Amino acid sequence: MSKCVGFSVVGPSLGFLLTTRTEMKHLLGKKPEKSPNPSTKSISPGIPANIAAGPLRSQEELDVGPDGERSNKRTRITFGDDSGEDEELPAPEVSTSGVVVGVTEHRDDPTREDTADTREGGGRLAEASNVPQGDYMNTAPRAPAILSDVPKETADESGPLGPLKAVLRIIAVVYYANDQETTAIGKIEYLLSRVVALEERFYSRPDDVAEQRCRDKLIREFGRIERQLRSLSEKPEPEQLAGHAQYGEEVYGFLEDLREAIFDYQMVQQKEISDQRRKLVKPAEATALNNVRCAHEAEYRHGDRKRCLKKTRGTVLDEIELWAKDFHRPSVYWLNGLAGTGKSTIAQTIAERIFADGQLGASFFCSRDFRDRRDLKFIFPTVAVQLARNYPEFRSIFVPLVQSDPEIAHESLYNQMDRLIVWPLKQSGIPTVIIIDALDECKDEEPASAILSVLGRFVSQIPKVKFFVTGRPEPRIREGFRLPLLAEATDVFVLHGVESSRVNTDIRLFLTHNFSELKGRRRGLDDWPSSEQLDLLCERAAGLFVYAMATIKFIDHKNNNPKRQLERILQLPTSSVHEGKVRLGPNTTLDSLYMSILQEAFDDDDSEGDSMVRSVLGAVILAADPLSPSTIAALLGIDPEDVFPRLSSIHSLLVLRQDLDSPVRPFHKSFPDFIVDPTRCSDERFHVSPPTHHPELLAGCLELMNQRLKKNMCNLPDAVANREVDDLHERTERHLDPALRYACRSWHKHLIDDHTVGTPAIASALHRFLKEKFLFWLEVLSVIGAAREAIDALDVAAKWLEVSPTHDLVIDCLRFVIGFFEIISTSCPHIYHSALPLCPRNSIVRSLYEPHARPLARIVHGLPNSWESSIATADCPTWIQAAAWSPCSRFIAISWKATIHIMDAVTLERVTILHPPSDCWARHLVFSPNTRLLTWYGSSPRKLISWDLQTGGLVSSITSPQDASRWISVTYSTCGTMVAGLAHHPPTFTILIYNVLLGTHAYSHSAKGEPLTKVWTHGEYLRFATKRSGSMTTWEVEFASPQTPTPVESLPIPASFGPVQTFRFHPTSSRFAFATERSLLVWDAQHSKSLLKSTDVNYRTHTSMSFSPDGRFFACGTGSGGIRLWKESPTGYTLHRKFPFNLSHFDRVFVSPNGESIIASDWSGILLWRTADSITSTLTVQRNEYSFTLGLSSDEALAAVIREEDETVTVLDLNSGITRLTIDTGMEVCAVGVDGSTVVVVGEGKIITWSLPSGNNVLNPRAGVNDSVLTTTFNCPSFLDGVLRSISVSSDLRHIAIIGLYEDVDDYRNSLHLYDVPTGNLLASEHAGSPSIVSFSPDGHEVWSASDGGYANGWKITEDSKSDFIRLESSTNPPDWFPLQSSRGYQVTDGWWVVSPSGKQHLWLPPSWRFCWQDRMWSGRFLALLGSGPPEPVILELEE
Repeated sequence: MSKCVGFSVVGPSLGFLLTTRTEMKHLLGKKPEKSPNPSTKSISPGIPANIAAGPLRSQEELDVGPDGERSNKRTRITFGDDSGEDEELPAPEVSTSGVVVGVTEHRDDPTREDTADTREGGGRLAEASNVPQGDYMNTAPRAPAILSDVPKETADESGPLGPLKAVLRIIAVVYYANDQETTAIGKIEYLLSRVVALEERFYSRPDDVAEQRCRDKLIREFGRIERQLRSLSEKPEPEQLAGHAQYGEEVYGFLEDLREAIFDYQMVQQKEISDQRRKLVKPAEATALNNVRCAHEAEYRHGDRKRCLKKTRGTVLDEIELWAKDFHRPSVYWLNGLAGTGKSTIAQTIAERIFADGQLGASFFCSRDFRDRRDLKFIFPTVAVQLARNYPEFRSIFVPLVQSDPEIAHESLYNQMDRLIVWPLKQSGIPTVIIIDALDECKDEEPASAILSVLGRFVSQIPKVKFFVTGRPEPRIREGFRLPLLAEATDVFVLHGVESSRVNTDIRLFLTHNFSELKGRRRGLDDWPSSEQLDLLCERAAGLFVYAMATIKFIDHKNNNPKRQLERILQLPTSSVHEGKVRLGPNTTLDSLYMSILQEAFDDDDSEGDSMVRSVLGAVILAADPLSPSTIAALLGIDPEDVFPRLSSIHSLLVLRQDLDSPVRPFHKSFPDFIVDPTRCSDERFHVSPPTHHPELLAGCLELMNQRLKKNMCNLPDAVANREVDDLHERTERHLDPALRYACRSWHKHLIDDHTVGTPAIASALHRFLKEKFLFWLEVLSVIGAAREAIDALDVAAKWLEVSPTHDLVIDCLRFVIGFFEIISTSCPHIYHSALPLCPRNSIVRSLYEPHARPLARIVHGLPNSWESSIATADCPTWIQAAAWSPCSRFIAISWKATIHIMDAVTLERVTILHPPSDCWARHLVFSPNTRLLTWYGSSPRKLISWDLQTGGLVSSITSPQDASRWISVTYSTCGTMVAGLAHHPPTFTILIYNVLLGTHAYSHSAKGEPLTKVWTHGEYLRFATKRSGSMTTWEVEFASPQTPTPVESLPIPASFGPVQTFRFHPTSSRFAFATERSLLVWDAQHSKSLLKSTDVNYRTHTSMSFSPDGRFFACGTGSGGIRLWKESPTGYTLHRKFPFNLSHFDRVFVSPNGESIIASDWSGILLWRTADSITSTLTVQRNEYSFTLGLSSDEALAAVIREEDETVTVLDLNSGITRLTIDTGMEVCAVGVDGSTVVVVGEGKIITWSLPSGNNVLNPRAGVNDSVLTTTFNCPSFLDGVLRSISVSSDLRHIAIIGLYEDVDDYRNSLHLYDVPTGNLLASEHAGSPSIVSFSPDGHEVWSASDGGYANGWKITEDSKSDFIRLESSTNPPDWFPLQSSRGYQVTDGWWVVSPSGKQHLWLPPSWRFCWQDRMWSGRFLALLGSGPPEPVILELEE
């Protein structure tokens, strides 16, 4: 094989190491020969005189041949002055600048390339898989300034670091003299770069005892290495030390010893610095950081990860360290390796080394074993918090950010990275390194890694920050690194591409080291193992460190003979192993190794013991999160002392500590894959069967919760949000043991089929749990931040309990959690303060748990009897412009104003918010087929904008040439890269096709005709339909083709439908839905038959229709008839469900792709229905479209209420909440007032007064008041278009004030009119500005008008004359008693909390009540919500 010569710069800065002839003589063991030519040429002019004792000089004797090559003759090297004798050494090349260039040799390797074709992931492939050790220096000709600037003291070997300098000098001379291992020269430079810092540290704190111990230990280690090295130099042929295989390895080992000694010292010092930094964090800052949602124990310093064994993985570690220190290198480094190749161990080592250097900013070690460490949404917040704790500059920017926006950690990945990391780093200018290990273990459904997508967008903005990422080369990881923005910013090291000989050397060293430690603990193991046994183990490992680790753990068991264990492994047959879908090779023997270990653990004669081992092992393998031995014991109902021995018997397959409270997990993911696969683990004694062991864990979880759950387990104070409890984490750790936390979060993960829940024991335990412990379970999930798990758990339970007596209870519990999810997830105490008191009267949950309710506000009136028909609601600030279901049915996209809200399709919780251009109107929203992209089309400006939903980043923004108002349909191509829109501008229409990834317009197709309302995707084709002359024609064209669309088929359309109000078309089935004034019809055009005809609802106005994507469901909603859902049947569509919905502002209805949910929108919000019978069968409450008018008596004892446009007045007793009587007024009432004995109503130009009967019980209310009726007529002017703004009756029932819109000459204006109740006379009239409410003062002497956010106008009613007002000065705020605000200081926050004057959160307002917030009325201790939405007005009594 040919040789390739590479040149490595040594540089003049090493000259100070080669100082005196005496030292050289001592080192080489020879007398220096006198130089034949004392006139030598200095080749290191850059060395400062105060460092080198004498310049490094050379006398060249190089012959240059005709071809310009230099012959390999010798060069004389002179140390010190020119009078001494010179020693002949192999000739290094001398550059023109006088820099010595060392010669390295390595073998040619045909795979040694750096081309784009061989890059893994598209980045710049680091020459690591085939880099020889000499290439450590092959980065650039350099002479590091830190070496040439070392002060004079570092040349003095009498200081505390004298032994270190002496050792480095000796090693440098040896390697330099023999032109060997220039990697060692690089390592020497690396160590020398720390000399100054170390020496400064040595002198900084002479009186620190702990510091002195560290210094003494380091100096002793330096001295030991120096003595050993000098002893080695006295051996024969010392000049061949570096060239001799044995001696060279020893010398290189000394260099590694030096590195480790310095590293250990630096780690101690850096930890102290880090601790001091963290002590500087102020209490308020610490609280803010603790409130950020982060993953637990994701940092490098947590867990039981180990760093690389000394003297192993040198190539990759050196390469990564060079990258981390060189900010001219790319900002991202991908350590790419297959499973078992040691990526995480390398990442741990790099994290520790970079931390010791003071460069590490943050680290995140992903793990599929831990819930929060496999969730992408935890990575960036956790990294940001670590950066804030480590860098005060970062913290000063980060803390105010999270204090002002506590929910920022829940935003999209794009916003997290931008706001939590990039912005503070850019402002602070901190240079640092961030490590993310095992990215492939995070749950990520994107084709290209979402984290890498975001990283690519921002990495160029923070050039001082480096990201080290490890991960297997899974498709999404590879695609992520191939993204254009990231590819050129990434170096890649292919770990499994390293030469097998080099990996085998490291594995052999690992085995040798561990066998040596084992022999030190055991007797009779001399000369064991043999070299042949080590060779065979290395061969069987096949480059997988995981095999070597498992082998050592198996052999090193205290109860077994190591020699016998080793022989047992070596006698195993080789086999093929599959790890996932990747074949690892014909010689790997993991399956055989696992089988041998299990055979050792299972006793052939102990079936009972085997059963317990299987149960314990099943808990380890099938647990949703790693469990400790004590937790496993609690779940399985066995003694903890029995668990550990069972686990210990298979300790070589587990990560197992010596205490009962540390989590146990498989030592490698290949083991769970093996043991649950019956084709690989064929012995039934060992096989873990999920259908068998999941029920065991489920039963254990239910039993544990039934025994231990109780109310307020964490002793939380009243009326606080979870994030306001500073020590919430400490409370949960103290009061909720790991077993209970696991049971609460994960019991449903073990409910895998109906057979499991059908067993009597489990069914009984589940019923008891929901009946007695349900709310206490929600408490636990709330405080640990896992409220969403409750919905998942109850959904699973409902699925498997459809025929169980427990089913209705499960459904009611599910309604409770979904209806109050917002409050359950944010405040544990308000489960009892708000959620339970707001629960409908007929709810099963209320009937079971009402004694536990602790309301801080009394609901006087308005509590519903049963759940609303919609399972969830979400308030919106204005009219919804567009909405869309995601294809996976998990998300709903809603557009209003200049925002797009992505919502959870179960809870309507906002997942993320996107921001289109301001001042625009959304016409369409459409998801890509894989739900990765969302495209929005809006008018003014005409923009087609697409976002990546997982990252939240903008993908493209395209200006359309067509008027957006003409667009009637948008669809995605199957591949998810193209979008097509149909624009209708009679008599023609246009199909426009765009590439959203490239942000370009692809093609346009124009034609004449009337298009139907849909374009759709059919394979690789785009289809659309046109209607003409009683027929429908379907056309198609390739998405990526400029060809003209061609007709596919033509179908007849019946002409006898009459005027069509609303029309929908389902493309794949050629079905039409028509809504005329009197009927609804669904027509199958392909078979020319009717599938549905309905005539029992008025479809004239507010009608919306929707097919599910597969055509199985059809929904139609009207403002007066609610929503109806039909399901496909053999004869057509049959009615499946009715959903009450009575709102005149009803806008549109959408069926989810899976047909399981429906959403509808109106002017104020979104409502969600579940189509399953089990969820909706008992729901009867309808929403109300009318507002209410309320009058309170002056003593706050009575309230008179009437609904808008109604004729019946209800009088309520506010103390009991009971209705005293109802009055049929016989007219539409505009206003009502009540006093202790009188009721006054106003309407239709009349004032009617009733005297209330005495007593609270009126059997015939109307008969009781008819004799006391007084009717007065008053002249009320006609309002413009019927616009009556507000009407109010004074508390003493003497006056009525009315504000309405009147026509005044050439203008319109709002006027206030004051009337006398007894006579009906108009007393005064005044211009009232632009108010929304008019109200009298409590004493009746003033009347004010005001609106939210506007000016208030007031008038005083004079005592002597009722004929005029005295106008009061206008104010920006009305008086304290005005009904828009509380006179007692109560407020409603932006988060919909009713807060007392002292700041105590009294009540959370549910979304259904927020719709009526604008029509609110405060009066003393009462708050009334009178707007549309609830079927009854809501009256709350508030007391501090």
